[in-house]
Amino acid sequence: MGSCPAEDGAAPAIPQLRPSEKFHLFVSYSSVDAAWTHGLIGRLEADHAGLRVCLHERDFMPGRNVLENMADCIQRSQKVLLVLSQDFVQSRWCLLEADLSLFGSCLERKPVIPVLLSPCRIPLHLSHLTYLEATDGRFYQKVVQLLCTPNHRVARPPGLRAAPTLYSGKTLLSLDCVNRESLPSWRVGTFSTLAVPDPLREVLEDPEVYKQALGILNGVRSPRSCLRYLGCRVTLGVILILLSMASVFLPLVLGIQENHPARRFLLISANVFFCPLLMVLSVNTLCWFRRFSKRKMRELARSVGEANLLLAPHSVLMGCDTRNKLYFVYVLLGDCRQALLGSPENEALFQEALLQFSCSYACCLAHAHFPPCEDTVLAPGHLELGLCFCQFVFLQLKRRGGPGVNSV
Repeated sequence: MGSCPAEDGAAPAIPQLRPSEKFHLFVSYSSVDAAWTHGLIGRLEADHAGLRVCLHERDFMPGRNVLENMADCIQRSQKVLLVLSQDFVQSRWCLLEADLSLFGSCLERKPVIPVLLSPCRIPLHLSHLTYLEATDGRFYQKVVQLLCTPNHRVARPPGLRAAPTLYSGKTLLSLDCVNRESLPSWRVGTFSTLAVPDPLREVLEDPEVYKQALGILNGVRSPRSCLRYLGCRVTLGVILILLSMASVFLPLVLGIQENHPARRFLLISANVFFCPLLMVLSVNTLCWFRRFSKRKMRELARSVGEANLLLAPHSVLMGCDTRNKLYFVYVLLGDCRQALLGSPENEALFQEALLQFSCSYACCLAHAHFPPCEDTVLAPGHLELGLCFCQFVFLQLKRRGGPGVNSV
């Protein structure tokens, strides 16, 4: 068994495997990061004879269910190392391995060590863990030190940077309306205000704020017109189309005679007027729902902006891109507020920015997808990953060509 360096000059060995263990380390990584991971493992195995590291491509049992392989190898490893990158976060298999490793950690106090290979949005269920940074000059020595430390002594490994439970830009919750299963496509969802969901309680201490915010959304009315039903729109559209077709053949049906020029002129004029009119009405009838959806989403986004006026002081924003689902994000707006205000008397500008843009900005944070800004030079933002709120407002104002672009 190889030895490990120690700060006091001793050379403690890598802990012996127990009878129930087969590997010293289980490594979970994305295939995109395979070259870096194999380089690290190759160096560890070369420097420490007898070190047993589990890699899925060489240690999973062929022909066995992948889930069983994962669970068994994690349970039979002393420690678990996660190579975090954006590709890892987006890989469902890697996230599943992370879930299983956390399950084993809870049962046996097994250390789970995330390694931040490149900046990424750390998943919610991993954000409470501590992580090593691959760019740290002493990264390799810290990994070796962790391998040499018995599990019961790895309560908080030295030299690790804490990943905060809350960080600016973090998605807290996605909330479905209470009647989503039976909700018609034209109706606006109703959201429960009975209790504050657990992920929000850490930042929303006053439940009345949550109830008032959702109460604003629940006040958005669904349409009362009969055109909300697809059958009504189709029926009316077909009737209008038939009338327009009838107007085309109306002169033939009535039998225009050569010796009635006034009658012929009147029918042809009516035909020229009514045929396009009826066709336009029929197309508009059939497309009514699309126009209504856009108008209703603008109304709902405005209501979300009003609700965000209540939530923003608690560093929470809400967003929606459908009529039956909400996203809650934790975002620190203090620096952006100062950038947008410029001076305390401009508070109304910040309030208007929240009304207009906070809904779409919260959706961008929730989906980690921001509008492109390749042709725009932005000042340094206040968010580590992605656009901050004042940058987002700047881009939206520039696209609209509205006032105040140069002052943001």
